[in-house]
Amino acid sequence: MQDKHKKLLSRSGFYAGAVFVVLTVSFLLMSLPMGGGEHPGVTFSRTYAQELGLEPQELLVNILDDLQVRRFRIPAYWSLIESQPDVWTYDWLDSDLDNIAARGGTVTLAIGEKLPRWPECWIPDWASQMPQEEREQAVLRYLEKTVNRYKNHPAIEMWQVENEPGFPFGTCPPVRREFIDQELTLVKSLDQTRPIATTDSGELSMWKLGRKVDLLGVSVYRVVIGPLGIFRYWFMPPQFYLRKGQAVQRLWKFEDFYISEFQMEPWTKRPSLTVTPIDEQMQTFDIQQMRENIDFARSSGISKIDYWGVEWWYWMKKVHNQPIFWEQAKTLFP
Repeated sequence: MQDKHKKLLSRSGFYAGAVFVVLTVSFLLMSLPMGGGEHPGVTFSRTYAQELGLEPQELLVNILDDLQVRRFRIPAYWSLIESQPDVWTYDWLDSDLDNIAARGGTVTLAIGEKLPRWPECWIPDWASQMPQEEREQAVLRYLEKTVNRYKNHPAIEMWQVENEPGFPFGTCPPVRREFIDQELTLVKSLDQTRPIATTDSGELSMWKLGRKVDLLGVSVYRVVIGPLGIFRYWFMPPQFYLRKGQAVQRLWKFEDFYISEFQMEPWTKRPSLTVTPIDEQMQTFDIQQMRENIDFARSSGISKIDYWGVEWWYWMKKVHNQPIFWEQAKTLFP
């Protein structure tokens, strides 16, 4: 009996060791360089530029002409477009899209009530107190108006419907799954020529929303601040997102995925980076972290990557006389 027990322990040890070796080899393989970031872009938020005290038009021109960016994600904020019921203001968005189109650039236009940049929720004040059903009908009207306005614009490459609608972050009320289906169906009926995307957390979800769209965008964050302080995703190798995507792609049967939000600016627990001391910002994102993030992106195996933080790079250059981030970013856009 004792010999049998020893054999069992020995066999268990062998299997545990084998599993450890497989996991270690898998981890190392996922760390091998295999390309990535061949089709780079940025998210450009007019409201965030203004929060940083920048002139949005000036910034956009510099992104286009100095950085030579040609792929953009632009949020069509409902609260800016329809700040009063049935009063539609598109001049700022017309101007941005025209500037990008004039230089041969393309845009993923993000539409919906939950869109990139804090507070994540971009519902106009007049609609925020509506009963849910009425507010949802108002959202659909804004979607219809916006898609119809831009579906023939030469810059529009793709529609993104909502931003991480299944991830509880920001001040938005939860977006009902049934309502997301309504939004996607409406946009598809209005423009059958362009792909439709939505987004999800790269680390903290199973990307289930991918089964509802043509493409799924996911976020990648390397350093964040949580309840226990600064948290680094050091244990996730570059190809983690590629392998996860390939696995869930088979599970949920969606067409493709890409990185819609790759962290390239600091994380703050304060209301804004404008009130966060620079030395505190450097704790989560300094130039060394930027270079490491670039290396990570280029080893991810994912070709289409939209970087997050272009407004901050310019703010550091113009307001704080630290052009090093802006200059480093030029290596991203050949």
